[in-house]
Amino acid sequence: MFPPELQVKQLVAEVDGEHGFRWRVYLTGSDQFYLFECVQNANIRMPVRKANLTDPVREALAHGVGHA
Repeated sequence: MFPPELQVKQLVAEVDGEHGFRWRVYLTGSDQFYLFECVQNANIRMPVRKANLTDPVREALAHGVGHA
């Protein structure tokens, strides 16, 4: 369970990750974090600091869906 500020607020995009995984990316209550949830296994969720995103992921999120 994540603290309240990291709870899901809105779906932003779905992006492809490494090793064939696909991730749903959500806005959280924090301006500094997204929450990534694995499509293949919804039990895998992790907050990711927006400042730590790679450029391909940033581009994918800007388009709402993508391959990163």
